[in-house]
Amino acid sequence: MRSIVVPVDFSESTAYIIEEAIYYAKAVHSKVYLLHVASLDLGFVIGDIGFQYLPELEEAGMKEETDELLKYEKKVKEAGVEVEIIVKQGAPSEIILKEAKAKETDLIIMGSHGRGVFMEAILGSVSKDVIKKAKVPVLIIPPKKYVNHK
Repeated sequence: MRSIVVPVDFSESTAYIIEEAIYYAKAVHSKVYLLHVASLDLGFVIGDIGFQYLPELEEAGMKEETDELLKYEKKVKEAGVEVEIIVKQGAPSEIILKEAKAKETDLIIMGSHGRGVFMEAILGSVSKDVIKKAKVPVLIIPPKKYVNHK
């Protein structure tokens, strides 16, 4: 196995998902790509004259998200795993699949959120879309509160 893509959304499960990704990466000697997909609406505000695009807001938002991702990158490096961070804007499932293909990854490790109707309640809509369209295996990590660590 050469590499693993790990989408990061900065939810409360992120640290746990990264711990699991480190475990798998070490076991199979893989590089980890930490991927954050930023919202397309960064930099847009609505005011009296309608929507306005302010590039300085987008830049500030992307910098905050990159800084947060760098903290996780450090954690992965400290665990002895090769890591690279990627920050893109777009539709999360599309970007995840595109980056997995571009980086020729062998596995996608992502979390589930448990929101919405039945399938989404189990996986989350982004996870569901990635599973349906991925050309490589997808490992879904449940929220830590549902994992029995005995």
